[in-house]
Amino acid sequence: MGAAPKVKDTLKFDIEVIKGPHSGLRLSFTGGAAKIGRGPENDIVLANDPRISRQHAEIRQRGNEFLIVNLSQKNFVMLNGESVQSEILNKGSVIQVGDSEIRFTPEAAVVEPVIPAMPSVPDVPPVPVLKPMAPQGIPNMPAAGRPQVPTGHVRPQMPMGQPQPGANQYRQARPAAGAAGGGLLSNPRVRFYAIVAVLGLVAWFLLSPSKKGAAKDPNAFRSSAISMQDVSDAEKRTEELRAIKKEKYDSVQYKRAQENFIRGFRDFQQGQYARARESFQVVLNLDPENELAKRYYHLSKIKFDELVKFNLIQGARYREKKNWRMCQSNYSNVITMLQSRRDDPSYKEAKQFYEECTLNLEGGRL
Repeated sequence: MGAAPKVKDTLKFDIEVIKGPHSGLRLSFTGGAAKIGRGPENDIVLANDPRISRQHAEIRQRGNEFLIVNLSQKNFVMLNGESVQSEILNKGSVIQVGDSEIRFTPEAAVVEPVIPAMPSVPDVPPVPVLKPMAPQGIPNMPAAGRPQVPTGHVRPQMPMGQPQPGANQYRQARPAAGAAGGGLLSNPRVRFYAIVAVLGLVAWFLLSPSKKGAAKDPNAFRSSAISMQDVSDAEKRTEELRAIKKEKYDSVQYKRAQENFIRGFRDFQQGQYARARESFQVVLNLDPENELAKRYYHLSKIKFDELVKFNLIQGARYREKKNWRMCQSNYSNVITMLQSRRDDPSYKEAKQFYEECTLNLEGGRL
């Protein structure tokens, strides 16, 4: 059994400060240990890092490996992002102390194998080679596989009615005709044609449509004559629809609806919601199915009501501040917008406060 390999007493390693006030610092050590801290007595002095203890941590050699050991009771030591007290260092490990990060690179351990002395082996006498000998009384087997009785040898006669020894065993060992390995399926060509026949039957069964399904399927295959008749009917319906559409678009009623829709859309963009609503109402009278006219009619109504409420709120605000000119202006807008709806409560409110703002404005001028 070989002896264990012998390792050198001390190993070399390098460090590099990759982050912190001392970034870029590189040192090499051959003593197998190095202390880290702010104090000048340390091997790795990081005096400009205020978060490092005077003696913070130490790199120690233990056999063929290195450890990082935390010497500080207040500050932490992190290895590859995890806080540790004592942990094995690997090549490329990153040690974090304070705001500094140090990359550790060890030198590969030099192993000096110890070759043990080979023990003396006593001389061993050669082993004689034994040659097989043919048994006496058993004749050699010829190539045909049937024993040959030598001349002058008399085969022993067995009593009548008793089986010869080994005959039953020989018959049982031979496979019966037609068993596994025999019969028609043992022929590769016959087996191939049998598989093809089975696959053909399965495909015919899957692909052949049943009579019941064909009778109920409305999308069953139809003759070319019926298909051409359907195409002809579809062309006639298309021509009829085109004629109806052309007649509709060429009518005076449709053109008037389009003109009012354009006018209403322009008023809607300019904020004239009352006039836009009237134009969209005309469009709906001429073309009740116009979805765009319906949509913008309702939008115009919503915008109009919001504008009325806005002017009422602004008029009330200026009235409280006794800004009679702006008060009069906002209530005047409401009266103008609701000119055709004088029974509306908003119209009556605007007219009453408009007269009040007007009297106060004229009294202030006097």
